[in-house]
Amino acid sequence: MLDAVKPTPSKSLLRPMGRAIGDYAMIREGDRLLLGLSGGKDSLSLLTLLDHLRRYAPVRFELAAATVDPQIEGFDPSPLKDYVPSLGIPYFYESQPILEQARACMQKDS
Repeated sequence: MLDAVKPTPSKSLLRPMGRAIGDYAMIREGDRLLLGLSGGKDSLSLLTLLDHLRRYAPVRFELAAATVDPQIEGFDPSPLKDYVPSLGIPYFYESQPILEQARACMQKDS
């Protein structure tokens, strides 16, 4: 289960991310970001970093997260449904049989 306490990101990650965002003007005042969230360590780390940046950066932006559940065995995003909103971040969840849809599209093209 994911802990609902706001994690504090490492400065060794925050500094280069903040620098890159500034150098390349990746986030501008008033932007609205929607982060694709799988629940893995990469997307959860990025969520933590962006949430911290959102609260402390001079540029104001909105942050939300979304998960598309592909309905495949072994993928369980259910812990995210409570965890992300507990951080004060809007969360959107969509369940779609992506593999079945892809197979159907591929058969049509054959």
